[in-house]
Amino acid sequence: MMAQLIFDPVGYTVTEGTESVELLSKEFALLQFLYEHQGQAFSREQLLDRVWVLEYPVERTVDDHIYRLRKKIHRWVHIHINTIRGYGYSLIMTEPKGVDNPSIRDEEIQTAVRGLFEKYHLLGQGKSIMALAAQHEVLGFEVDAFYRRYIRFLQADIRWFMETGELQPGERLYGLLLILSAITPDSARVLGYCEAALRQGLMPPEQHREMEVLNILEVYAEAGQPEKAIERFEHTRRVVEHDRLTGFVMPVALMEMYVHLAAGNWNEADRTSARLERLLEKEPYIREIGRFHVLRGLRLLSEGREREAEKSLDEGLNVLRMSQHMPLYLGAINQIHLFLRRSCPESSLVRKYACLFESVEKEFHLLTLRPAMERSIMELLGEEIDVKE
Repeated sequence: MMAQLIFDPVGYTVTEGTESVELLSKEFALLQFLYEHQGQAFSREQLLDRVWVLEYPVERTVDDHIYRLRKKIHRWVHIHINTIRGYGYSLIMTEPKGVDNPSIRDEEIQTAVRGLFEKYHLLGQGKSIMALAAQHEVLGFEVDAFYRRYIRFLQADIRWFMETGELQPGERLYGLLLILSAITPDSARVLGYCEAALRQGLMPPEQHREMEVLNILEVYAEAGQPEKAIERFEHTRRVVEHDRLTGFVMPVALMEMYVHLAAGNWNEADRTSARLERLLEKEPYIREIGRFHVLRGLRLLSEGREREAEKSLDEGLNVLRMSQHMPLYLGAINQIHLFLRRSCPESSLVRKYACLFESVEKEFHLLTLRPAMERSIMELLGEEIDVKE
């Protein structure tokens, strides 16, 4: 298996195997871009446009960053940043040399590793999933195709979902819709895409079901139509019970709390919050803990308790970012941003979280990527979407 780099945007660290290196923010962004487009050559001007978005450095800036990157990753002999004379740079990865690890053929070890991935997934430990995957060469196991794709989702690797040939069109569509719903404040457009995908039955059965009973309900709330989501709650509960979707219990409860908050149903939101506290006492999953802190912060905002709200919101965002679940982290910022604008426009926190939203737009190049994502979604849907602005 080809070497895999794991990018941690929290501390700007990159891991290959057992070794990690710390980078500066632009070194990190440059290496990640080249890695995502390995084998492709880019001019200095192209790299400036893709990595230094809305900034105006000189071409020498690229050369300086490449020089520092090479020094920091020089031990990774199978990773090369090539200079194309008179043009620019490309990143090439070769198969690392090593002895054949006998554990790769040991079914007991492979089964144990699959169990670890499944447990980390259940617990919401995205960082653990990526750390385990990074050790596959040393520990001697193959990373399951599902988790190779899931890591791309955890990293919100938008370009991969737009360009990959490893996924069927319906799977690509589902991933793009989830990430788009997390990164755009224009929820009406996202809702139109989700409804079209469900209407046409383009996604695999499990993903179609998850979109229908869970994902789209939050999009209804974000698009200013929480009553439509509430009308579907009973259907969602029936499906979860009938299909024995035990892993959906907390995500559904979190969705219901968010919808009630968007609708201003404070008593229902409080009842759901109390239920979530009981669930989290029994199953303290990191992903759900982070989301719960954010939703509790929104409830505190509705009561005018800004200092307590800010503490809860920031705690939730920190947990989500540290868990390395980028779509949930970005989605939480988007939800805070929307809630403040609609429900608490006079709050002193409006500016703070608007600035945070703008900063992640810049960090993840969302101003450039959102239109490209929508074009990819439209191509996959194959029809014009009539969205009311």
